[in-house]
Amino acid sequence: MLPQEPYKRFAVITLYCAVGLVITYLLFNYLWSAILPFVIAYFFAECFRPVVRYSESHKRFPKKSFVLFVVLLATASITMLIYAVARQVVLEMGELSQRIKETLRLIQADRNYAAAVIDKINSFVPFIDISDRLWEMRANLNTELLTMALSFGESATGGLVSIIGGAAVFVPNALFTVLVVIIATYYFAIDRVRINCFFLSLFPKSVKPTLKNAKDMLAATVGKFLRAYGLLFIITFAELLASFVIIGLDFAFVLALVIALVDILPVVGTGTVLIPWGAIALVSGDYKTGIGLLISYAVITVIRQIIEPKIVGKFMGISPLATLASMYIGLKLIGIAGLFVVPLGAIVLKRVLEINQENVYPSAGSAG
Repeated sequence: MLPQEPYKRFAVITLYCAVGLVITYLLFNYLWSAILPFVIAYFFAECFRPVVRYSESHKRFPKKSFVLFVVLLATASITMLIYAVARQVVLEMGELSQRIKETLRLIQADRNYAAAVIDKINSFVPFIDISDRLWEMRANLNTELLTMALSFGESATGGLVSIIGGAAVFVPNALFTVLVVIIATYYFAIDRVRINCFFLSLFPKSVKPTLKNAKDMLAATVGKFLRAYGLLFIITFAELLASFVIIGLDFAFVLALVIALVDILPVVGTGTVLIPWGAIALVSGDYKTGIGLLISYAVITVIRQIIEPKIVGKFMGISPLATLASMYIGLKLIGIAGLFVVPLGAIVLKRVLEINQENVYPSAGSAG
């Protein structure tokens, strides 16, 4: 329980934050790669808790066999989904590569086409005229492409052995990690209560209730966080994909996937991409794309404002400044993962403080 004096409360909260950041830094820099498969497995096992309860309440289904079947079915479903997404991304990226090659060939072979492209690029650059530089680049396109090809060839040849060696190490490690996750998920699911009791037995009795409450609250918060933002990602991706298909954009799947991933980042949204893109399209005279993108952004924003409070809930509410600060601190301490982990930690800390505040200062209704 936190002290009631303001300066003491501030000191204790600061200490908690510092200890949390140190633990997070040590965890992600020294232990994370070793325990990550088991963290993933525990999360999946928590997702399978309804399955375990169902098997326990219906004795005609052997618990171990039923849970194993569900784990294998979920693994097969996730594998098929990853394969389908990866296949579509590879197909569209291959098509994009061919499109770039064809564009470069036309720029080199057709002067009128090159003039149109150069004029369009030059129109995007304010205050200065770069057309001469672009024409010079076109004149030296063969030389520059040849230099790039030779450089790439040398790099590829020199790094071929290391790439093959890296693949030879990565693939078995990846397969082994997946196998560990599957097996650990199964054992976490069927022995969850016994495993939790074992870990609690390692601590003194006086702190067991606190640890159990903290674990339950953390698991609930992380679960709600992942479910909420996973659902928002799926909805945003579907909206973007439908919008891009209606507008008639090429590479709609890859574009929708990338923008939906950007939208997951705290503080950042689809408007970070759609608004500048739509404005550039309008300025360049592509009114269909520009208006379509801006309308898409407006529709997505309205739908987001309606569904986000219901999906995410008030338990996520931390101020934009706190979110931005936690993102920056997380990025500096532990890299990209910190963009999500530290804001999540801030949400958990906020929830702990709220519970403590309710215990210290009960509401007037309860007091009466």
